[in-house]
Amino acid sequence: MMKRIVQFYRAVTADLSYCDELFIKAHLSDKELKLFNDMNAYDKCHAVNVAVTAEKMAEQRVDINNELLIKAALLHDIGRDRYTNLWDKVFTVIICSISKSLSLRLAEKNARGIGGKWRRNLYICINHAELSAQKLEKINQKSIAAIVRQHHAEPLPDDNEELVILRKADELN
Repeated sequence: MMKRIVQFYRAVTADLSYCDELFIKAHLSDKELKLFNDMNAYDKCHAVNVAVTAEKMAEQRVDINNELLIKAALLHDIGRDRYTNLWDKVFTVIICSISKSLSLRLAEKNARGIGGKWRRNLYICINHAELSAQKLEKINQKSIAAIVRQHHAEPLPDDNEELVILRKADELN
């Protein structure tokens, strides 16, 4: 519960610093930067926090592709809808936390009418890893897409180290 309160506070106060902007531009290509900038402010700040955490976790590890890890961390949530406001996101997180099966039944990609917006937001919340990977594949970033696609999947013994670190960094932020 405390983690969710901290996440909410960070979302309400989300603002990228000049140093954050420099960090982002140092690691993303123009096409990647466009995808990053399509996110809303609180998802951008979350992504930067995840990237910085991941970078620290990978320090002094020779078996890690740092650039791949940082790009994956910065881009792991680009599948979320930038037009989802914070209260809509809070609602979807609560529904997903209360009942995974209910959220799966309610989620609908092209929902319309009463509750359509929330049902679409649930769909995006549940499927954002796949949606993010699809956006990355469209700009020919298949190696990043492969990591991003699995960042909420159950861990497997043969998961690469970049994915393992991304999951841990995401969980911490």
